[in-house]
Amino acid sequence: MSNPDVFRPWSGYFMAGVIFFISAGLTIQSAISGGAHDLLTTVAWGTAASCGAYLIFIRPKVTIFDEGITITNPLIEITAGWQRVEEIEARYSMSILVGNKTIYAWAAPAPGRHHARSVHKSEMRGLNLGANTLMRPGESPRSHSGAASQIARLRLEEFRKLGTIKGLESQVRYNSAGATVMVTSLVLGLLLSVIHF
Repeated sequence: MSNPDVFRPWSGYFMAGVIFFISAGLTIQSAISGGAHDLLTTVAWGTAASCGAYLIFIRPKVTIFDEGITITNPLIEITAGWQRVEEIEARYSMSILVGNKTIYAWAAPAPGRHHARSVHKSEMRGLNLGANTLMRPGESPRSHSGAASQIARLRLEEFRKLGTIKGLESQVRYNSAGATVMVTSLVLGLLLSVIHF
């Protein structure tokens, strides 16, 4: 996997940081003014909130290589070689079509429908949109989906043009640790909220 290009919006770090800060503040407040039960309950809910924030805002990313692409979503990571990618779209979020399966990237969502009003003709220069003269809001280089899909299209085009690069093997990895921590902390938080000691 050579020449990696990682796409991850910075706004996710800010949103997750706010949740981490609130969770830590509530935990400190429970430690100072509450009992052991309150502290355990707050730690369980704080862990669930922080884990959820990490999974939703920080973990998702799109990693683009010369040989293929890796889309990391909250609970799954999918790697596909360029030889298997048929199409790259940016309709609801950046997505790739592999075989008959569409894989969406959480890290590159498309903007709302009103973003289309602010798209200028100069943004379309240099974009490889094919025969389509209309640009979806998700194709705009000012959007997360547009930026990520444009980088991926350039790499896919280069891969096909050269023809000498060996593509990546397809791979699917599940984030069982993240799912386990999330479910365990939620169940523990629910139990501690119902059962008082």
